[in-house]
Amino acid sequence: MVSAEEWIRIRRGLRFGQRFRGTVTAVPRPGAIGIFVDIGLAVSGFVDVLLLPTVAEHWPSEGTKAEFEVWWADQRPQVRLKPVDPRFLRDDFARWQSNWRPNWPESVPVDQAWVDTAAASQRGTGVIEETLRAAGWRPGRRFPIDRWRETLEKTGLVLMHDAAKAFLTEFGGLDIQISGPGISVAKTSFNFDLENVIGEEDRFADWSETIGHAIFPIGELDQGRFFLGIDENSEIYLVETCLATFGPARQALEKLILGIAPLSIETAR
Repeated sequence: MVSAEEWIRIRRGLRFGQRFRGTVTAVPRPGAIGIFVDIGLAVSGFVDVLLLPTVAEHWPSEGTKAEFEVWWADQRPQVRLKPVDPRFLRDDFARWQSNWRPNWPESVPVDQAWVDTAAASQRGTGVIEETLRAAGWRPGRRFPIDRWRETLEKTGLVLMHDAAKAFLTEFGGLDIQISGPGISVAKTSFNFDLENVIGEEDRFADWSETIGHAIFPIGELDQGRFFLGIDENSEIYLVETCLATFGPARQALEKLILGIAPLSIETAR
């Protein structure tokens, strides 16, 4: 059994339509469950009964070697597969697929599709707003930020632009206490308290020069293990000896709360 971290790494390397030569290792209940396939990875492959022929006698038997395509992968450490040989697919597969499954392009990584789907399902539950409200946020919130601005700008290394001012006025001072499994990484507490980033202005200035955007500090992640910053376009970054983006501010809040890893940009030389 692979660890959650190892499975995430494997999943990130998968793409829709990616082909594997595999061997059917088990057909536990023909016509009822599906088939297990060894595709040479640390996790097994599996073809769901919904994709297979209605008549179990038409299923590939144990020991059959065939080509399989990556069909899906989610939080379960198992690669969902689709047989390439149409003999091993349900007769109405094309129609069934068009009705029940998004036509993800092959250029989309499976991990991205899974994260997008999982985030969408949680977005509708109101968990983002509930988490922010529990920390003290409310619509129209205005938090005083002038003292932070004066302190940080004294060094001459960072300048609070309009995007930083707007974000901190609404979210400044919030301390989001979360934990547990997330969608692609563990949920980790974060805050928008600039008292915790005073003295780190040079770090933000260096990264700003590196990428050509003015990154202003807005808080920290994981009890100070990482810092958070925002540029003039309201894009939020994870800042340390590496730089990664959480995307636009609203999307970034969603990723931070749901436990979605940022996209790596650069590593310090």
